[in-house]
Amino acid sequence: MRAGGLGPGLAAGGLALLAALLALEFGLFGLLGRSFRRAGISAFPFALAALWTLIEWGKVLLTDGGLWFPWFLLAYTQWPNERLIQIVSLTGPWGLSFALAFSGTLIGSAFLREVTPARKVRRLGWVLGMTGFLWLFGNGELKKADALPAGRTVKAAALQPCIDFYRKWDESYAGEIKRRLGGLAAEARAGGAELVVWPENALPGWIDDEETYSWLASVSSGTYSLVGSVSKGDGRYVSAFLIGPDGRQESFYNKRKLVPFGEYIPLSGIFGGVLRTLGALGEFSAGTRFQGLMEYDGLKISAGICYESVFPYLSRRDVLKGADLLVNMTNDGWYLDTAGPHQHFAVNVFRAAENRRPMLRAANNGISVFIDPWGRVTHRLDLDERGALSAEIGVPDLPPSFYAHNGDWFGWLCLTICAAFLLAVLFL
Repeated sequence: MRAGGLGPGLAAGGLALLAALLALEFGLFGLLGRSFRRAGISAFPFALAALWTLIEWGKVLLTDGGLWFPWFLLAYTQWPNERLIQIVSLTGPWGLSFALAFSGTLIGSAFLREVTPARKVRRLGWVLGMTGFLWLFGNGELKKADALPAGRTVKAAALQPCIDFYRKWDESYAGEIKRRLGGLAAEARAGGAELVVWPENALPGWIDDEETYSWLASVSSGTYSLVGSVSKGDGRYVSAFLIGPDGRQESFYNKRKLVPFGEYIPLSGIFGGVLRTLGALGEFSAGTRFQGLMEYDGLKISAGICYESVFPYLSRRDVLKGADLLVNMTNDGWYLDTAGPHQHFAVNVFRAAENRRPMLRAANNGISVFIDPWGRVTHRLDLDERGALSAEIGVPDLPPSFYAHNGDWFGWLCLTICAAFLLAVLFL
């Protein structure tokens, strides 16, 4: 917020308000979790894990028609553990969050005075057994993955120009932006890329401006380019455009989930006179909920923009519509060199593994990656490393995963468990 130009008082107030709102999750967990102890010490860890998972699932669902900021889930802490994360292809992130919460509560409850030594040993055995199951399941999935035929490959590139976000709309900087992007697009073409993905909001102007579009068509000539830009055709949108080799716009996508206070003011009727968006261009409109997929040479593409990657249901719905490749275009320059870009990158590992679809991510200042359908990072450009990340992406002929087909069944299971425990506490 300070980098975005807010004064110290307003920035501190915003931070305090956000912290207070997000703390409600922990307050709810503590309040209900305390009551669950009345159901018996033996079942207590199981109930707590279900409650934690239910709250995570609920806060993501809340943003489908309401407002919250579900930036991070417990499951995401395990993104480097390739074997442990494979369970998400069955359960979504909720199953892994449950396993972690269950392990934590088992270990923590072993220190309670009323837990006998024999029970302590059994609880630690449960932790080891559950970890072993996850590891064995994941190991089997990765062995099957390595034995699969390569399938189709796509020569692709992700541009990472490292443009200073806070100078993005400075007219004196527009020439430098064009030079960087044009140079990286040429580098991608020279590397044989057939599909070039640009970051979110990459252009130094509105794509609707004739001069900007003319420049874009010239530098992307000869390749298919998936370009992030703001647009103002029938409204103000954060969008992605598929530009053909001849410079013509073939399809577009408008961002469905906007960043609160960055791209729009929630409850603007109440707060609009006091607060403003942090972005230089002000407020945008959200795209319609159900939009078609983009298509390149028979390959169907799900285009997700920035913050949308934290919502599992968006990519899952697109996979059910036939998406072969997931794309995330982002500009994490908001966060400078904080933990934010690293956390946002980790989320995308799960969207690939959950749906068994490859993911291509282009980030303005990083982290740009290619991720295979099992959540393994195959190519990467680190934070603030300028370049064109080029490679052949494998697109195996895989059906949608169990999770993609069946959705958040594990969340509903946790809801059922918690409801049963609440009834037991109230009436037994």
